[in-house]
Formats: sequence, C-alpha cells, structure tokens
Amino acid sequence: MNEQTLAQLAHFLRDLGRALHVSGAPAHDLEAAMNEIGLRLGARVEGFAVLTFLALTVVSGQHTRRVELLRLPPYDYNMARLIDLDALCREIVSVDDLQHYSERLAAIMRQPPPWSGWRFIAMGFLLSGSVALLLRGGLVEMLCGGLIGMFFVAGYLQFSRIPRLGPAVPVILCALAAFAAQGLAFFFPQQVPFISAVAGIVLLLPGFMLTVAMSELATQNYLAGTGRLTGAFVLLFLMGAGLAIGTQISLAWLPAIPLADHVAALPAWTIWVAIAGLGISLLAVLQAPLSAVNVSVGACLLAWAVYSLVNAKMGNVVGAFAAALAVASAGHLYQYLSKKPAALVQIPGLITLVPGSMGFRGVHALIQQDSNAGISLLTDMVMTGAVLAVGLLLADNILPLLFERHRK
Repeated sequence: MNEQTLAQLAHFLRDLGRALHVSGAPAHDLEAAMNEIGLRLGARVEGFAVLTFLALTVVSGQHTRRVELLRLPPYDYNMARLIDLDALCREIVSVDDLQHYSERLAAIMRQPPPWSGWRFIAMGFLLSGSVALLLRGGLVEMLCGGLIGMFFVAGYLQFSRIPRLGPAVPVILCALAAFAAQGLAFFFPQQVPFISAVAGIVLLLPGFMLTVAMSELATQNYLAGTGRLTGAFVLLFLMGAGLAIGTQISLAWLPAIPLADHVAALPAWTIWVAIAGLGISLLAVLQAPLSAVNVSVGACLLAWAVYSLVNAKMGNVVGAFAAALAVASAGHLYQYLSKKPAALVQIPGLITLVPGSMGFRGVHALIQQDSNAGISLLTDMVMTGAVLAVGLLLADNILPLLFERHRK
C-alpha cells in the first residue's frame, strides 16, 4: 500500500467513523468496526472515539502511517442508516474499491430520515400514551400524556432548527409540558398531572444513554463512558429543573383545583398493549424502517415478559439482568439469521427496561427537597443501568463466539 492509497483509506475511515457516530454507534462498536476493516484491507487501524472526538491511526508496513483527528458533531439514533452502514462495513474487502465505498457512504448519509413531520408527531402520541400506562396511569393520563407528547415532539422538531438554543431546549420544553399537564387538569380533574407530564417528555429521557454509558465503562472506554454518563445526568437535571419551573408557574397562575392522588387500576392485560404500542412508537424514536415493526414489538414484549417472570421470583435487579441478557442474546441470534444489526432487537428491548423515568423522578424529588427519596431513586437508576449493561456485555461476548464455532 503506497502513501496515496493509505491517505485515501484514512480519509474514508474518518468519514465512516463520523457516520457511525452520528447514527448512534457506541464508542466500542465504532472502534471495533475500524479495526476489523483495517485488518481486511491489510492495514492496522487504531481508533479512539469519545463523544466529541475521533482519532484514527492507520499503519501500513513498518514506516507508513497516517493520523486523522476530527471533532465529532452531536449524535442521534438512526437505525435505518445503521443498517445500511453495517452492510457497507461487511462489504469492504479491497482498497481498490475505495472510491465506490466512498460513494456508497455519501449516498447513505444523504438519505432522508424514515420518520419526520406529522408522522413523527403522531408517533409521539403513541409513545407518551404507552409510557403513561407503564407508569401505572389510567386512561385519562394516557390521553393527556399522549397530547402533551405530540406537542413535545413538535416543539422538539422546531427547536432542532435553532442549534444555538442547545441546552435550553430541554428546560423550555419540560416547563411547557408541566404547564400543559396542569392546564389539562381543568378539563380532566381526575388525573395525576405528574404522570401525564413525565409521559409527555419521555422522548428526551436519557435512560438508554445511561445503559450505553455503563457498557462503555465496562469495556474500559472510560472517557466515552464518563462523558456519556455525565451528559445523561446533566440532561436529567435540566429536564427536572424545567418541570419544576413549569409546575410552580402553573400553580401560581392557574386557579387551584382538587387533583386525584391515585389512579383507578386498569386490567392487567393493558400493560401488554402498552408494551406493544411502545415497540411501534420506538420505530420513530430510533428512525428505524417500518419493515422492522415486528422485530421492535417482539423485542419489547420479550424484554417485559422475562422481566415480569424473574422479577416476581427474584426481585427487580435480577429481573432486569435476565431480561437484558435475553434481549441481547435474541439480538445476536437475529443478526446471525438475518445478517442485520443486532441493535434492531437490542435497543427497543433495552429501552423497555431502562430506568430513565426512575432517574427523572429522583431528580424531581431532589428539587422538591425530598433528599431521601431522590437519592434512593437515583441509586436504583444507576444499579438498574449497571445490571442492564452487564447482561448486554455477557451476550455480546459469549454469543458471537458460540455462533462462530457453530459456523466453523
């Protein structure tokens, strides 16, 4: 490999690494993809990825070396793009076709997101309504939470066009959601506004971000994991502050009315309808293709079924671990059989289990000066995120070895 070819390879890997990052690939998966592609092309690639920085060292022979450094933009999950990028990574076998691979990569990144506009906003109603039922709300909370979720998604899409607002967006949107929840209490006084508000803002809750951060820390990607974990806690506190601001303003401006302090229990089967609805709505959240709806719904139902069975016998921690292990294993089996990314199964299943709302309630309790409840909920959130990461890591390290041995 001459210096010109090495430079072309380094530029391509840099663009591919950026594409994987902005599509939601964790740091350890990104680095592993770079290393594997380098081995196939006869070069040694050393990758170092954190949330805002990517360094690639591409070495060919003894003395030929190329270093690429770039600042990474903010990321979001785009499963449709990840599917195409994963297929592209598997097809890279020759440096002679680098131009073709670069054109493929550019075409993938130009594809519009599968979900946008009114279709994404409509999915916001289904997402928040399902989460309201999972938070043990009733039909009224489902309706109010769904309405708030629609406007929350619409506001998020509008604010995303103004990058300068940045960290202020969660505060603004959560304050408006809290105000809307209190306002809807005039028309539906039998609801619990806190459940409606939390369900309405679930789009931004960083529960899955926490689980990914734990898995990065467990794989010794300390900078990436620490940065993502810090980002999750900062986002939680920003959202908690916004909810507190909106609640206090609404209580000061709106006339006081008696609110329900409990919710009428719904039949047990409604929780499974909520889980299925969550699986459908996650297609929009993760920008996954509509053809993956059966995979997403099945992953969510599998996660909840395993968690419910084990939790009833051994408690919450073991239940979360067993469910994460089952979903992660199912993801690798799906990848082995279909040649599509395991993340199509793993991410929806893990989001069903992630403790985002638990952490948010903990932050809200701290803001309300209920230190004991706040610290307890945040501790439970971290513990649940840790066991989810352990289940994911065990499956990621064991299942590929078993399938490789079976293939041989």
